[in-house]
Amino acid sequence: MSLRSLRRGQSLTGLLVVLLVLTLLTALAATKVDLTRYRSDAVARRVTLVFVAASRAARQQRHAVLVVVDSAGKRLGTVHDRNGNGRRDPSETVAWTLLDATASILDPPRQLAGPAAHSDVVVFRPVGGAANDFVLYVTTDPGAPQAWRAVQISRRGALVKFWRFDGTHWARGRS
Repeated sequence: MSLRSLRRGQSLTGLLVVLLVLTLLTALAATKVDLTRYRSDAVARRVTLVFVAASRAARQQRHAVLVVVDSAGKRLGTVHDRNGNGRRDPSETVAWTLLDATASILDPPRQLAGPAAHSDVVVFRPVGGAANDFVLYVTTDPGAPQAWRAVQISRRGALVKFWRFDGTHWARGRS
C-alpha cells in the first residue's frame, strides 16, 4: 500500500475517539444546565397566559371573567361571570388549567415591593382592568431561591407582569 491510499477516509478508531470526546463534553455541559429555572419559567408563563386570556375574554365578550386559584390542586380556573355578581354560581362552569406537577403556589421568602395583593380570585372587568391588584407566587423548588416567580396584575389596565427572583431581589422577566 502506498502512503496516499492510507490517508483516504477516516478510520473506525478515529471516529470512535471523536464520539467519545463529544459524549464526555455533553455530559459535562449537561450538569451545568439549571432545569429548575426553565421549569419555573414555564409555570409562570402558563399562569401569565391564563390571566391574559381571561382579560381578553372579559373585554371581547363584555362580561366579567374570574380566575380562581386552587393552590392545593395546583391549578387555575376560569369562570365566565355572565350575570355579573362577581362570584361563581352553580350554573357557571369552570375551565381548569393544570400547572406542572412540580409547581407550588406559596408565599416566597421575600415578596415584591408594594402592597401585598394576594387572594384566591381575580376579577377581570369587561371595560378593561381588574377589580383588584393581584400577585401570584409560584415555584418548582421552594428550597431554591432562584426558582421563585411572580405574576403581578395591576388594577388599572389589567397589565400582567412576570417577575424572577434571584435570591436577593425581584427583576422583571421577559415574557
